Amino acid sequence: MKLKKITALFLSAAMLLTVTACGSGNDAETAPASPDAEETSAESETASAEKSFPDYTGIDEVKIAMIAETSGGNFWGNIETGFTEATAARGWESVYWAPSDATTGDAGVLDLAETALIQGYNVICPVMNDISIFEDFLNRAEEAGVLVIDFNANPGEGYVPAQVGIDSSESGRQQGEMIGKFATEMGLEEVNYISMSIALSNTPQQAVKAGALEGLAENFSGTVNEVGEGESESNAATAQDAIGALFIAHPEINTIICCDMYSAVGAAAYIEESGLQGKVIACGLSLDADALIRVKSGALSATSSVDSVYMGGEQLCSVVEKIIGGEEYEFKNFPPKIWVLPEEVDEYAAENGISIN
Repeated sequence: MKLKKITALFLSAAMLLTVTACGSGNDAETAPASPDAEETSAESETASAEKSFPDYTGIDEVKIAMIAETSGGNFWGNIETGFTEATAARGWESVYWAPSDATTGDAGVLDLAETALIQGYNVICPVMNDISIFEDFLNRAEEAGVLVIDFNANPGEGYVPAQVGIDSSESGRQQGEMIGKFATEMGLEEVNYISMSIALSNTPQQAVKAGALEGLAENFSGTVNEVGEGESESNAATAQDAIGALFIAHPEINTIICCDMYSAVGAAAYIEESGLQGKVIACGLSLDADALIRVKSGALSATSSVDSVYMGGEQLCSVVEKIIGGEEYEFKNFPPKIWVLPEEVDEYAAENGISIN
């Protein structure tokens, strides 16, 4: 489509991934690279070259479990829809599980992954952010000949044969590029930003932030100042309150880096209710009606996401098919990123059957 900005999320071969895990409760989602991180990455590449995974071609009747971070919502709800439809079309036995308490994070995902292993699932696709706590599970799965694909995270090629999902660092970089573009167009001399995530301890969302700052630095010639950080706790109202408190303490804020969907919704609501349209830069992380309306009203500068139905469905299942079919496949499988700017809202909504009136 002419007006739809679609950019691939594939990193160039020369770019060092700072992500040990990707995604988070939204389309997005490690700390900035350090010498130690570079050493770890190098070790992972070496391990990858030496790692030999089992032959999975003996898997003929697929019994697959996706272990997500959460369920419902525009992002994970679409992933579940895509997963359910694509596996049903193939006649695969499948389950979509997520921890009942999203705050349990990797620990909750590990419990469910262990359950899937015990129940005989031969393909398990968990969201593994901190790979260290999954190592024993991965070893036992490998011994049992169970194919494990990391979904929406990137633990490194030495741990799993493949990963499917968003690259947090690159997703953040694209957000930073947009913020830099908007700041320049607004004639800003300084970007005084706050960053919002589900939790400051969320590793993939810190990768989003790090990528955003890199993209911003490359596309904005002025000064960039960090004013503060806030947490959404997976709740848009909580995010809005946190943003409001930060604005009271720092009225000079002119940019909000949103690392999760709840923060993006909260940011849009705060900007709209405070009459700050055109004065504060914030990018949405979904392509639903609410986000498009907020972009059109000026509460959001732009919005973006991926085709999460495709990512959780056809993309994931095609990778599984290639591996168990003995075909060549890529380790990194990132869906394309879609951006919608204010002038593109009406056409995007019309082409995708979204009512914004």
